[in-house]
Amino acid sequence: MKIAILGAGALGCAFGASLIEAGQDVWLITRTAGSAQRLRGDGLRVDDARGSRVLAVQACAGEAVAAAAGGPGPVDLVVVLVKSGDTAAAMAQARALVGAGTAVLSLQNGLGHEDLLAEVVGRGPVLAGKTYVGGVRLGPAHIRSGVPGKATLIGELDGRRSARVQRIAEVFNAAGLATEISADIVATMWDKLFVNVATGALAAITRLPYGPLYDEPLLADTAQAAVAEAQAVARAAGVAIGPRDPAAVWALARAGLGPDFRTSMLQSLDQGARTEIDVINGAVVRHGRRLSVATPVNATLVACIKGIERGRAEAARTDAAAPAATVQRSATTAYLEHVAVFVRDIHWHIRFFAQVLGLTLREIDGPPEAPRQYWTLGGLQLIAAPEFDGPEGRLAHLGVMCADLEAALAAAAAFGVTALPQGRHWLRLPDGLAVELIQACPANCVDRARAIDPRAGA
Repeated sequence: MKIAILGAGALGCAFGASLIEAGQDVWLITRTAGSAQRLRGDGLRVDDARGSRVLAVQACAGEAVAAAAGGPGPVDLVVVLVKSGDTAAAMAQARALVGAGTAVLSLQNGLGHEDLLAEVVGRGPVLAGKTYVGGVRLGPAHIRSGVPGKATLIGELDGRRSARVQRIAEVFNAAGLATEISADIVATMWDKLFVNVATGALAAITRLPYGPLYDEPLLADTAQAAVAEAQAVARAAGVAIGPRDPAAVWALARAGLGPDFRTSMLQSLDQGARTEIDVINGAVVRHGRRLSVATPVNATLVACIKGIERGRAEAARTDAAAPAATVQRSATTAYLEHVAVFVRDIHWHIRFFAQVLGLTLREIDGPPEAPRQYWTLGGLQLIAAPEFDGPEGRLAHLGVMCADLEAALAAAAAFGVTALPQGRHWLRLPDGLAVELIQACPANCVDRARAIDPRAGA
């Protein structure tokens, strides 16, 4: 089967990886040309219960599909996994994927995507579905996949058990994507919505992965209250929902996912992207208002997420508009002392940075024939990590020289940073970046370093 995954995020890549390993002809359709180039060049690294591996993939950007420039052309199946707010625009850009016999299957979170897709390609090609498969983005072209034991349900909008739905289910099942055909896909979509309602917004608001999220009883109570509201709305709409009570939905949302799993809404906030709150908890509120069903818990969750999104937007505007002197003002002066990077082959990197960029030796740790660490005059620190199973290089930490270390640590406390085991001057930023603060000795060396004009060759 020739399949295009429209939306190569964590979940799209998890689906694509399973289908690729099953021998299907899969294309990952990315948002940017750079992402597609990286996937083609480096492959897709997948971590799961079987270990870590890199898959060769076919990938192109949506703009390439629109321009018929190296894309797949018409396919048998388009699996839509873009963010909800991008549905119509992404499908319109990738319209060339849809031929006479193409099926277009939405597996997105929330409600209402089928109508958006139908406006672009017509109602005939459109199928609906929901999946409990999980995926977490670990880095560019690198995901953790949660496929085993997670169900996917698909169906025709009118409930028919058509030949095309049967074929898709067979292909998915052969790829390890446990797939069932639903005779009432509308009820199925509401059932999946309940799971998203239970965890998505709460995880995003608290910034908690599944481990600590499920360890807090008060959060369980709030989640189940939100689910109960959503179920009441569905019943008022005449939807034949399953018999699961809110506690069972809360448990189902966790099944098969590890303690470090981060919901898609939390991942969106991590990446500074828009969340899908409007088609999840927001859909419950809208349907509830139309059907005169009260939804105060979901309305509160929506308001909190909207507040977080608004706060980020306001902060970005403030930073952009602030005078340079205001932005640069701080408790202490500092400069970047070094950037530390883990590498598998330290000798290759030494040669590269010396011969290509002229970054010559400043300091070495260990014998020259087998250095453990290597510093260049340009402030680059290479750390040998032959056992490292990530990409060829990964940022270890930034080293920053401070004129007043204590003032810097005091100012950092207001930003919600945490100390690392190496000591209180090692800080973990909320997005995971590690920073080593170093007391300048003597203190005026920071001022001397900041006064250097590289354009003058100093």
